[in-house]
Amino acid sequence: MKILTLSIVCLAAMAASSADAASRTPGAALDKADADHDGYVTRDEFRASRAAQFQRLDRNDDGVVTLSEFPRLARSNRPKAQALKTVITHADRDGDGRVTRAEFVDGPAPLFDRADRDQDGRLSRDEVAAVRDQLESLK
Repeated sequence: MKILTLSIVCLAAMAASSADAASRTPGAALDKADADHDGYVTRDEFRASRAAQFQRLDRNDDGVVTLSEFPRLARSNRPKAQALKTVITHADRDGDGRVTRAEFVDGPAPLFDRADRDQDGRLSRDEVAAVRDQLESLK
């Protein structure tokens, strides 16, 4: 459950960091992960989306993400700040206060696994819509 929560928070953070206001939902972040626009999000596309999110979060480009890279958010209790703090806390598997690229990108993907109802290694538009509806109902 902890990893599923992390995946949801990661998707929310991905959506929240997007410049496009219309794509500020976790479901929209899944839609954006469909890099080749074929209507499916493959596990590789999902992983690439996580890698792109890590790149955006790693503001000083040192290969790790820490709260110190977000000084204003680190002192805030706003939802975006809480989401970032949750991502860092949960993704930091070795407890050193830093999230490496490997911890973030290569970590478990329970949201993808749960959404992939037919277990074919890719998410169809229907599967993405279903998980989007599930995530929206959690608000």
